[in-house]
Amino acid sequence: MNKIFLHIPHSGERLPKNFFNGLIIAKKDVTNFKSAITDAKTDKLFGKNHYKRIKAKYSRIFCDVEKYADDEKEEMSKFGMGVIYTTTNKNVKFAQFSEKYKQNILKKYYYPYHERLDKEVNKLLLKNNVVLIDCHSFSKDIIMFDERKENLPDICVGYNAGANQKLIDFVCEFLEGNGYKVSKNYPYSGSMVPNNLSDNINGHKFESIMIEVNKITYLFDKNKFKKLQNVINQLLKKLEDFDIKK
Repeated sequence: MNKIFLHIPHSGERLPKNFFNGLIIAKKDVTNFKSAITDAKTDKLFGKNHYKRIKAKYSRIFCDVEKYADDEKEEMSKFGMGVIYTTTNKNVKFAQFSEKYKQNILKKYYYPYHERLDKEVNKLLLKNNVVLIDCHSFSKDIIMFDERKENLPDICVGYNAGANQKLIDFVCEFLEGNGYKVSKNYPYSGSMVPNNLSDNINGHKFESIMIEVNKITYLFDKNKFKKLQNVINQLLKKLEDFDIKK
């Protein structure tokens, strides 16, 4: 039996007071950008609180815990959307922060989040196989690159090189069987892996899958939300029993 662990990095909407000190455009415009880029209600869509989870409380535009802390490693930093955002997806510069500010945010928010993620996943791995579900949503309006806006799926299933393909296929087939159009690694790819997975896991296996849901499939209709929530919950239950060692 596998333990399911939910990683929910982008549903938070809080912005601390010191964030606003760096703004160079109107506060309402930044608030609108924040709302558009938030993975709204993904914390309620996934798992119905049945599973261990880690959720970022703050908005990703304040501190995006899924980006690399080092801007040299983070592709999106060149667009002003690295671990600390300064630019919108429409290429509008909205803030200017000092290096001291950035290092302080990393120290107080980013690194503690990842230390907790490492600790909780490694604790589960001592006694169980673990399937981490990287929980996201997307919309056509927020995608930056035009080539990624065509033929958008209802659900994107993302994974890393070396992932268990039988597991990926199972997830895709289950979602398709419930009436959703599914793409692999499109419009986004990859899935979160803790920075420091322990070597002392007693032969247990770790897998990570990103499930990125198109907002039109759940966000604007209560019945669609409930249906997808139930489908995801059924999927997670099935993943508890999926043999990921094959």
